[in-house]
Amino acid sequence: MPRNLVTSLKSVLTLKLPKFFFILLLGLTAAACTSTAPSVQSSQVELIPVDDTIANDSLAEATIAPFKAIMNQQMQTVIGQAQKRLEKTNVESHLGNFVVDAILSQARMVHSDHIDMAVIGNGGLRAPIPQGVVKVSTVYELMPFENTLYILELNGSQTMALFSYLADNQRTSVANSVVLLKDDQVHKLFINGAPFDPEGRYTLAVSDYLAEGGGRMEFLKEAKVLERYPVKIRDMIIDHVKGLNNQGQMVDAHIEGRVKVISGS
Repeated sequence: MPRNLVTSLKSVLTLKLPKFFFILLLGLTAAACTSTAPSVQSSQVELIPVDDTIANDSLAEATIAPFKAIMNQQMQTVIGQAQKRLEKTNVESHLGNFVVDAILSQARMVHSDHIDMAVIGNGGLRAPIPQGVVKVSTVYELMPFENTLYILELNGSQTMALFSYLADNQRTSVANSVVLLKDDQVHKLFINGAPFDPEGRYTLAVSDYLAEGGGRMEFLKEAKVLERYPVKIRDMIIDHVKGLNNQGQMVDAHIEGRVKVISGS
């Protein structure tokens, strides 16, 4: 990597931009460093530390400054208030319940037909929602990914596979359902307030990542895709928080017994 490019990168790092901006920047840097030459016969590697020994690049700082100002202003926009700190835990969590309910609520606004459930894995929740002011940056830290919305139709076996997955790792949140687990297996299941029908079909709002088998949810790849929406899951959460705020409501969630672990006969 050319030393002047390293110098520019070091200048950028001192600006304290949001994490996702660095991801974009590094991607563009990698593309810029890629040669179109068909082959390289030999090469020499020089390790250049990106630290205070490299002077700031004033041109890079000046170029980035206006974008940094706009981005910081957008990230600091207040969109709501949180009643309490929402964190993720195994089995059932305040954060998981809030996010999955937000996804289901927003998905029902864009999809013309009824949606039974929504699902999110703990791995997709990267930061808690702190008590008090909720900013756009809060949601970006919670979900920094560019995942979009899929609506799937699951048959009975695929639906049971989803809840068997939940029973196995107990780090998955599902909206509009109650599942009783016994010995790490599904004992009883209720969807839409009614007992699970093995012959029924259920619609599911989910991210493209999970719909395409991410997070070891390979069984979702076999489900019927009803719709792919370009709307980002992160933006759906932002809109949900804004909607609550417009109605004078705070961001909040409760442990409702959606996932119950039972013992005995």
